[in-house]
Amino acid sequence: MDFEDLIRSLWGEAEEKIRIIDGEAKAAAAKIEEETALKISRLREEYEKKAASESAKRIEEILSDAEKKARLLRTSASRMLAGRLYGLARSSLHLLRNDEGYGDAFKALAAELPPLTWKSVSVNPGDAGIARRLFPGLEIITDQGISGGMDVMTGDGRIRVINTLEKRLERLWEEIVPALMKEDYEAR
Repeated sequence: MDFEDLIRSLWGEAEEKIRIIDGEAKAAAAKIEEETALKISRLREEYEKKAASESAKRIEEILSDAEKKARLLRTSASRMLAGRLYGLARSSLHLLRNDEGYGDAFKALAAELPPLTWKSVSVNPGDAGIARRLFPGLEIITDQGISGGMDVMTGDGRIRVINTLEKRLERLWEEIVPALMKEDYEAR
């Protein structure tokens, strides 16, 4: 083999090795690209899951806060309504005096008092007459602040019984208001 054949042969082998190396490099590059694309895809999925999870968590936090605020607003509104209803009920107690049975109701309230030696009885000015008949000998004190019923006190001032319509409403209000609020809620 002469020198030129040797060079051609070396060039041929070199070109073949270059093709093989180039093919291997291209295959390795393709494999790296494929692996990189797969890793990017996985990272993207993980990020999307994480972002979705964080978004879902944030949405839950926002909804939870909104629900708390709504509950507070409903509670506040219910309390305001209960306060207004109490004010209306209290300001309407004087209307019970116009009922035909009010005299009997006054007597029933007086009959509930324990049998003690009472010194004074406070009543609405309109009840002074019936109070004189039911409590003869007691000091009758008229009080415009009493819609109905009586406020009695013993001579030594140690025992006082308030059996007025206002006090009865006050005592029963915690039982009455839930039913009123339920009616209001159901009416909506």
